[in-house]
Amino acid sequence: MSTQPKFKELIFASFNVESYSPDNTRVLMLNAFLFITLVTDGVLFVFNLAWSQNCDLCMIQLGIGFPVFYALILLRKKKNYKKASYLSTFILFLSYLALIVLLKGEHFSMIWSYFFAPFSMIILGAKRGLFISIVFLFFALSLSYTGVGIWMQGLWDLASYIRFAISHIVMLYIIYAITNSNEKAYEKIEALRQRELAQLKLFEKLSITDPLTSLYNRRSLKEIFPKEFYSAQREKKYFAYLLLDLDYFKHYNDTYGHKKGDDVLIEVAALLKQSCRYAFRIGGDEFAGILVADNLQKIKKHVNNLQRQIYDLKIEHQQNPVAPYVTGSIGAHIVQTYKYDFNEIYNNTDKALYKAKAEGRNKVVFL
Repeated sequence: MSTQPKFKELIFASFNVESYSPDNTRVLMLNAFLFITLVTDGVLFVFNLAWSQNCDLCMIQLGIGFPVFYALILLRKKKNYKKASYLSTFILFLSYLALIVLLKGEHFSMIWSYFFAPFSMIILGAKRGLFISIVFLFFALSLSYTGVGIWMQGLWDLASYIRFAISHIVMLYIIYAITNSNEKAYEKIEALRQRELAQLKLFEKLSITDPLTSLYNRRSLKEIFPKEFYSAQREKKYFAYLLLDLDYFKHYNDTYGHKKGDDVLIEVAALLKQSCRYAFRIGGDEFAGILVADNLQKIKKHVNNLQRQIYDLKIEHQQNPVAPYVTGSIGAHIVQTYKYDFNEIYNNTDKALYKAKAEGRNKVVFL
């Protein structure tokens, strides 16, 4: 997620994110907080310097302005959210305590201390925010207690102090309860979302792959085929398509059983994966493959090696009249021109496979 919202987004909080997470909220809120604080601090500094001529407030605003500007750089330029969040919290921590000490409750200045807990819990998380808020409240109550009967011409009395303390404690509890419950709810929602994503990925995989061999299925062939063809065309490489049939495989299943037959299909699929850029199970014992290479001989070598490797598996097949082992017939078509015609390429490859079978099987025929 980008940590650089636009100006309009910072002002109106109209953020757009691909997916919700507490981290997104924290980054966006910290962006908005730092930006608005910097602008507000600048305006108040000019006002206090030119109008009220309150040097103490001007010093506080300078002390706030420079660190806030640095935190904004950390967040937007260096993408260091963690350091920016802790620095921002530290700035607020010191600034609000300084306001308590310097203004002594005048001009409703104590109200600013109520913003610390919500900010720290949203930016740092419920548990870290609660801890730092308790520390802040300890110092705020300790400092404000020293002014009982003195500040605001004696209006800041013990009753005012107790109301101030109780309201802070109640607010702290409410903010923590809301923030913590939101985080827990998000964790549960995220766990469900991850499970759903895993299921979607599984369904997507099942829709494009063969469950037995994990090769791509016939549906995937029509999607992958043109992409690879045009890719080879751009790179000026040779494009080849092959079809592979296992010889007399129905007899193998009848003799050795379908479980053994499945094991053979898995082993042959593994060889096909090694030889081809993309490998497909079209159906039953029929496979297909796409090869792309920078020279013709390399393609022919891969295809011939595949046919030999199937034989070299030495899987017994007593009902195979060609050999005592499982063998395969391969038809391959190497595209000589870059004119795309799936049906023509498929038909030429199918003719090559038919020819390989007609010539005795356990061989490769190129067209």
